[in-house]
Amino acid sequence: MGVTVLPAADRVAVAWRNGGGVTREIAAFPAGVDDFRWRLSIADVAADGPFSAFVGYRRVITVLTGAGMRLTVGDAVHDIGPLQPFEFDGGAQTTCTLPGGPITDLNLMVRAGARGAVRIIETSDPLTVTGPAAIVIVRGAATLAGRSVGVPDAALVDRATDTALSPLGTATVALIDLP
Repeated sequence: MGVTVLPAADRVAVAWRNGGGVTREIAAFPAGVDDFRWRLSIADVAADGPFSAFVGYRRVITVLTGAGMRLTVGDAVHDIGPLQPFEFDGGAQTTCTLPGGPITDLNLMVRAGARGAVRIIETSDPLTVTGPAAIVIVRGAATLAGRSVGVPDAALVDRATDTALSPLGTATVALIDLP
């Protein structure tokens, strides 16, 4: 039980299911399988196009860098601004346009019916995070589990574990509640 720091430098770029871009997986459970319970990743979105379908999953996407995106999910159009978590059905036909150019996004996928949420917090005060959770540094830097972390380092906090995140100045973090 504890906290596992996941440095951004350790992530490997992997092609999307539809071949339209790349993602860097932060963590998944169970790891290394297509039928995961949850997965957390950061994707580079450089051009307009369709999203890969993940039938049976709920997705929460958050623009980390860039001006935002326009998602068409089924027949509904949604303008997603920076640092605004947006939840949708992973199996729905989804296309993306980038009115302001390329972006990077944080993508949480959980099996339909499972809990899982993303909250964006900007703070200069220490935070206590209780697992099961993940943390992604979005802006600034902090100390976590005795280590310095910066953009876009991450950490997993095990179930029934509390950890302190101490911003160095002001930091913006994504706090992810995991199933």
